[in-house]
Amino acid sequence: MGWRHSTICNGDRLEEEPNAEDREHLSALSIGHFILAGVALLGGIPTLMFGVAGAKLIDEVGSDLSMAMGEVPGQAVTDAFGGSPEAMAQDLNTLITTMIVGGLLIAIISAVHLAVVGVQIRKRRWWTFCYLTGWGECLMFPFGTVLGIFTIIVLARPSVKRLFGVQ
Repeated sequence: MGWRHSTICNGDRLEEEPNAEDREHLSALSIGHFILAGVALLGGIPTLMFGVAGAKLIDEVGSDLSMAMGEVPGQAVTDAFGGSPEAMAQDLNTLITTMIVGGLLIAIISAVHLAVVGVQIRKRRWWTFCYLTGWGECLMFPFGTVLGIFTIIVLARPSVKRLFGVQ
C-alpha cells in the first residue's frame, strides 16, 4: 500500500521504522537474486557448446588449414611468423580452450556472487556489499538491470538500513 512508514521523533529528526512491507521487499529481492544466479549459471552453457564445437572443427580441419589459407599442396608452408599450419591449429585450439574456461569461470563466479547476495539480504547483513552489487547488476541487461534498480531503491531506504543495522 505505497511507501508509508511509521515515524519516530528522535530529537530533531524523524526516523522511519521498518515495517512488513520492507521485509516483504527484502524477501522478494532475495528470491530475485537466487533466480538471477540461476540465469547467470545457465549463461555458461552456450559458451561451452560453441567452444567445444569450435575446438572440434579446428581439430577436424587440422592440416587442411593451409589449403584454406590459399597455400599450394607440396610446397614448404610457413606463415608470416614462421610457423606451420599444425602449430597454427594448435594455437587456435589453445585460444578456444582458454575462452571456454574463462567464460565458464565468469558464469560460475557471477552465479555464486549473486547467490551470496541473496543469502545476505535474507540474513540482513553486509548492507554495503549488497548495495554495491545492486549497482553492478545494472550492467546485466535486462533482468539484472531491473533487479539492480529495485535493490538500490529498497536498500537505500532508512528503514531498511535499520534492519541491516546501518545508521
